[in-house]
Amino acid sequence: MKKTHNELIDGIKALPPFPVVFVTVGKNIMVAGAFHFFSYNPPSVMVGIKPEKYTYELIKSMKEFAINIPSKEQLDSIKICGSLSGRKEDNKYERAGLTHKQGNKINSYIVNECSVNLECEVVHEIDFDGSHKWFIGEIKQVHVDENYRRSDTLMFWLGQFREVGALIEGRKDEDIFL
Repeated sequence: MKKTHNELIDGIKALPPFPVVFVTVGKNIMVAGAFHFFSYNPPSVMVGIKPEKYTYELIKSMKEFAINIPSKEQLDSIKICGSLSGRKEDNKYERAGLTHKQGNKINSYIVNECSVNLECEVVHEIDFDGSHKWFIGEIKQVHVDENYRRSDTLMFWLGQFREVGALIEGRKDEDIFL
């Protein structure tokens, strides 16, 4: 069961370093690896989207998105959503074995099967002359499964899916998150 958090900073505390995420806008879902937190106050995240992607057009028009953190057990769903375009595929959720739920603070869906969902409103766009255009989203609502552990997430870098490694030094997740 997920708990809704009033402390929006908990959304940032729930993020693993460089996770693979599902970005949802309206009814569309895509996979992104260009994602990170941006600010603690106000709690904000940023996601990089290539301008040729359907999701880019949707974020530009709707001015919102949700970040959904899948687990390493959802690799097949990640591959399906990462290989299909929302322009051509009506229901990527069904094809990927995922279900959606209407967000509480935004008009876009969140992914039920993801342990963390961040509902975000676009507050700034960075039109950097590079491969990705960046959207900064202020977190408006946080949903975190009560059994969530950051170490259960999946990371992607240079064509490799990876999981979070062992703690070498520092505080344990239990001491940081919730």
